[in-house]
Amino acid sequence: MKKSVLFFCAALGALAFLPTKSDADWMRSNGPWSATVMDIVADGSNLFTATRGGGVFISTDNGSSWMPLDNGLTNPYVNSLGVSGTTLFAGTTTVASGTSLFAGTTTLYGGIDGGVFRSTDNGATWALASVGLTNPSVNSFAVSGSNLFAGTDTLNGNGGVFLSTNNGDNWTRVSNGLPLDHVLTLVVNGTSIFAGTSSSGVYLSTDNGASWNAVNNGLTNLTIAVLAVSGNDVFAGTNDGVFISTDNGSNWTQVNSGLTSLFIHSLGVSGTNLFAGTENGVFLTTNNGSSWTQVSSGLANRYIFSIEASGSELFAGTWGSGVYRTSDNGGSWTVASAGMTAGDIRSFAMDQQNFFVGTGGGGVFLSTDNGANWDNVGLINEFVYSMAARPDGQGGASIFAGTMGEGMFRSTDEGVTWTPSSSGITVPLIWSMAVIPNGNQLDLFAGSWGGGVFFSTDDGDTWTAGGVIQGAPLIASITYNNNYIFVASWSSGVFRSSDRGLSWTPVNAGITNTFVNALWINGNDLFAGTLGGVFHSTDDGNSWTQANNGLTSSSIYAFIDSDTNVFAGAGSSNAEPGGVYLSTDLGANWNSVSPGLANTNIRCFAINNANLFAGTYGGGLWQRPLSEMIGGPTPTPMPTTTPTPTPTTTPTPTPTATPTVTPTPTATATATPTATASATPSPTPTSTPTPTSTPTATATPTPRHTPTPRPRPVPRPRPTPAR
Repeated sequence: MKKSVLFFCAALGALAFLPTKSDADWMRSNGPWSATVMDIVADGSNLFTATRGGGVFISTDNGSSWMPLDNGLTNPYVNSLGVSGTTLFAGTTTVASGTSLFAGTTTLYGGIDGGVFRSTDNGATWALASVGLTNPSVNSFAVSGSNLFAGTDTLNGNGGVFLSTNNGDNWTRVSNGLPLDHVLTLVVNGTSIFAGTSSSGVYLSTDNGASWNAVNNGLTNLTIAVLAVSGNDVFAGTNDGVFISTDNGSNWTQVNSGLTSLFIHSLGVSGTNLFAGTENGVFLTTNNGSSWTQVSSGLANRYIFSIEASGSELFAGTWGSGVYRTSDNGGSWTVASAGMTAGDIRSFAMDQQNFFVGTGGGGVFLSTDNGANWDNVGLINEFVYSMAARPDGQGGASIFAGTMGEGMFRSTDEGVTWTPSSSGITVPLIWSMAVIPNGNQLDLFAGSWGGGVFFSTDDGDTWTAGGVIQGAPLIASITYNNNYIFVASWSSGVFRSSDRGLSWTPVNAGITNTFVNALWINGNDLFAGTLGGVFHSTDDGNSWTQANNGLTSSSIYAFIDSDTNVFAGAGSSNAEPGGVYLSTDLGANWNSVSPGLANTNIRCFAINNANLFAGTYGGGLWQRPLSEMIGGPTPTPMPTTTPTPTPTTTPTPTPTATPTVTPTPTATATATPTATASATPSPTPTSTPTPTSTPTATATPTPRHTPTPRPRPVPRPRPTPAR
């Protein structure tokens, strides 16, 4: 099936200071500048950030610009960083010594190499340094003299704290007295080492980790997200605010006066000032927590996961929007994320020359110059998992954004303003979208978590629930041809409707894995991307055949095509590499075309002119010329903002709303009708194929193992496992 419009999935161009790739490699695109920043540390004139999916970034100009440091860092999911001198550690708390740089990573998202990475050249190159580390998910570091400690997750009883006495060459587990619990944070106060756990409180060692004892007297909440030392006082950030100990952990006192947000994700010390990063901005105390004042002016994204002081500057890392900077102790904040290309790319929509990107936690970005430059245009702090552009017939379009937890939004002024557009939608999680022709009009379809499919015939003013789709909590992708509408569900496979969503029939004969993330149509060929690879149907889903020859990754989240060339996007999982695969024979065989991709958790595709764009989970946007992969001239789709509606064979009945379940929100996928792109984020997005006559592509992410409204990880959140 030919598509006249392609859904754009990444930006064009690259910053001069970004590492260049060879002509045969993928290249980072020039934005949008966004990232989930797990930690920030300063080392002299260098500033480092640990990102969820984008690896480590460095700034040498006080946050004005950033450059990735991923050479040798084979796992881009870095939990935290710490610096002392020239040593950088990745974890929730950071202290360092020596002349090495350490990065602690996680395997939750399928990083092939988890554990500790070390750099001896200020981050320019990295090497795995995990000998003896039996738990590869590293959350935190601390240094006491020549001893280096790492706090890890719990895995088969092998979690806890590990010790290296030779700068990371070897590790020994030193967890005597510690419970089987995640060690989220470590901090040193003189000769005392404190460990904060995810559910067991604070533990203290005074013998370099040989033994640990609980020190929880006075703590009313035992989820310890972060520990910090200011002077002789130790502070603990919890899910119930901040606690202080003035006697080295023997007793704790809650100090929350003025704190209006009690989920503490980070603590930062600057002189006598203590800052707390919460889900609702930054708070400051100048009197050891006796009273707090909110200092969040200018913070468009107030979901703060990391705080670091560098000279007179203070930096805050957010979930989804990169870094903010203040030089007046939080009196005013400005964005400081240029060059930080580590966003979660969840969804896309295009209206004429306007290219919209929905991100996980950073809202919507707009480019009016084919991706050369980007502006954040609203819904900041939202997880925008689906987008669609519906032409209004007068040269403009309504842009729709489906969010995780806040329902549907609409903009009729190119993203300048957004208003709720959820009348009739009974669940808050909109995972996928498609614009489908209906005679002389274009109808909107939205797939949800927990409520099935909704449709609108009046530009989103009102929505009606379609027929019940049995056993399908998540609608991950929507597509159609001239005869049917198809949806992909998470757990119950593929469903088909011949009456525009009034009723649905499962069509799974031959599909052996019914966790379906993405659907794509090319002519008479229908493709389904599942957690068990690719399945192919040539008879409208009546029968399916597995089509995995050449695929080394089984979790398929996205599709797109150029003529008869079909691309599949995979996610990395355990020992599977993920990446981009190409089939030139309609799925009979696949070959990897992934060189240069620093992040291979692919969640969406788009084609713009002669370039293929790939959106990743936490690694931003990447691009590569199609000619390098398929050779010869590549057709350039003409981005027609207004697809010509194709008459459908089925009349358009008005369905009766069916009761919808109230789901546990998780991520929502993005589908867009204007371009042929398929996106699948960490939950996994899937794309919506477009019909032969009137192409509309949709990108839809795939869900996480456990749906959660807004990812609120245990204090210091780590990446959620992505299928």
